[in-house]
Amino acid sequence: MFKISKLIMYSIDDKIFTYEFELGINYFRGKNSSGKTEFYNFIDFMFGSSDDIMKKPWYVDSLKKATMIFEMDDIKYCISRTREPDINYLYYFEESESDPIDLREYKDKLNSIFARDINLLKDIRNFTDEELTYRSFTMFNFLGEKRQGAIHDFLDKCSDVRYSVKLSPILNFIFNKNLEKIYELQKELEDMIADLKEMEINSARYDFILKQVNNNLQKLDGNIWYTGKNVDDIRKHLNTIKNMQNTEKKKKEKNIADLEVMFNNISEQIKVYENSISDTKQFEKDNENRKLLLSKLDDLIKENDDFDYLVEPLKNLLTNIENTIAFSKYVISDNTIKELKKQKEKLRIEIRRNDSRFKIYTLEDKSKSIALIEDYLSTDVHSLDEEIKAKKKRIREIREELKALQASDDSKKIREISEYITNLYYSAKEISSVVEDDMNQEGFKIQYFKRGNILQPVVTKVIEADNNMDEKKEVNYYIGSMARHTLIQLCGYLAFLNLLLKDKRYPLIPILVIDHISKPFDEKNSKAIGKVISMAYESIGKENLQIFMFDDEQFETLSIQPDHFENLVNENKTGFNPFFISYSNEIENIDNSDEEE
Repeated sequence: MFKISKLIMYSIDDKIFTYEFELGINYFRGKNSSGKTEFYNFIDFMFGSSDDIMKKPWYVDSLKKATMIFEMDDIKYCISRTREPDINYLYYFEESESDPIDLREYKDKLNSIFARDINLLKDIRNFTDEELTYRSFTMFNFLGEKRQGAIHDFLDKCSDVRYSVKLSPILNFIFNKNLEKIYELQKELEDMIADLKEMEINSARYDFILKQVNNNLQKLDGNIWYTGKNVDDIRKHLNTIKNMQNTEKKKKEKNIADLEVMFNNISEQIKVYENSISDTKQFEKDNENRKLLLSKLDDLIKENDDFDYLVEPLKNLLTNIENTIAFSKYVISDNTIKELKKQKEKLRIEIRRNDSRFKIYTLEDKSKSIALIEDYLSTDVHSLDEEIKAKKKRIREIREELKALQASDDSKKIREISEYITNLYYSAKEISSVVEDDMNQEGFKIQYFKRGNILQPVVTKVIEADNNMDEKKEVNYYIGSMARHTLIQLCGYLAFLNLLLKDKRYPLIPILVIDHISKPFDEKNSKAIGKVISMAYESIGKENLQIFMFDDEQFETLSIQPDHFENLVNENKTGFNPFFISYSNEIENIDNSDEEE
């Protein structure tokens, strides 16, 4: 069960005013400028919005603090916010007021109340790559006046980029049918990334040792190069040197100048081949376009032999071009370049090796090099290039699979929420001419589309097919009535709250706060609001969802049966904030006192 029972307001001169609430519908009536929208926003403020009330005339010179008491699963909590954004309180009802906490800690503690399953939060975070909290889910809690009638991107708060960027990952999570498989892949991905990180560390150590061994081998006037696989050959070479034996000289070495010339020649050759391959690929692409045009031309004149003399030369030309391309691809392949690059790398290494011949090293330098080489060779490291390559490939595969699974929607779940929205809307058929008119449309229903978060009315129309046979087809039904759209929007909110509350998986505050919903309705159709809400409560239950409504109409006009009703303006106060007196009210009071005198 969830219930907000009280909102206690404290003035700067220590006066106290208390609002009482009940399970179900809490209806607050007030004329314009009575603070209906302020009350609407203040509920969000109490639950952690970043509004700065010190900047609002409604509070700046009157309100000191506000405390809300609510119950969640048989535990009562007190939450308090003050004029200072980072002076807040959250404690159990049975306890006294605790030490103040900043806004971040305040929201963290509220999050732990509404999202009791830490593992679920972790699942949502892993799935969405977003840090989603109860604050993200407040987009389902508030239906304000400004965006009433929106059925495309229908959630009011999603006009704010802070919420709109989080809507898509939330919807992907809600409507995904592969969560178990996704969790398995995410765990595998997590392990793979950890393994890869460890491999890359070891690979870096291997590369370092390889470089250091070869740097020191250069100082020993040898013709041997450490590859990572010839440890025995290196050790034999070192023993020869330590025994004061002359190292064998291989065939006459080329000087550095010759090697550098060869290196530059190969580099130029690689560049020429790469350019040729690029040109060939572009030429091939252009030729495909030529073939397409020729094919279309051939189709146009194929029944007239008089034009063959025009087409045949073009066909022959394209054939010759294709042969030329094929020959070029045969002569110059990607493997050609790979082999040249291997030769280039060998030359680069040989240049480095031969460079040491022109440097003089002392006996002490060589002794140090031998000791360092032996020390490096004793380290148990080996090349991990192939393992790393395979690991990266698997990581790419997992990410692609995850992307596909995360974008896969549960069509059954989407169908069910569409049917729920339609049934809520239909429930007002007997008291709303708007709904009755729509029901008279063949096949009328409201289809929910996840992409765009759309509530789309659909009807069945007779469409003339290609075979001149009429067939029935579902088509989008566009209706311009603001009342229609607002009622559909309300149905969408209630449907999502029903779904989220039923799943019991989400960090959700079990409330719906509605501001001035009667505005687009005439008297005849406004009763549909109460009917839809009443119908929703049959499946949700008043103990599971508390509704707060702020309006200027009498609740009877909306066919609302409130569990608590209160006028925002009475003989004791002029609006929502009981301690606020506007300038106009002050003038009015002065005028009244003058009349009395």
